[in-house]
Amino acid sequence: MQRRAGRQTVTGIVVNDRTNAARVDYDRLRAILHNAARTGAAAQNRGGHHDFHAHLLGRIAWVEALNPGRGRRLRTDFERIDWT
Repeated sequence: MQRRAGRQTVTGIVVNDRTNAARVDYDRLRAILHNAARTGAAAQNRGGHHDFHAHLLGRIAWVEALNPGRGRRLRTDFERIDWT
């Protein structure tokens, strides 16, 4: 049983008043996007993803499905990355 005042999560999704990504997941993704724009995407691909571009787009789409406003902010940050 989860109380009203606490964060209510189901399968990693916060479901209190509306669906949302956990704050730590959102902040981590935003930091990756910020650092990729500053230092380059290759420096942020610490997981060794074959297609890091698609990986980030997938994570952004997941956040957009839960909270479109937050997703738009992440997509704006993503568009600042130089992929050349």
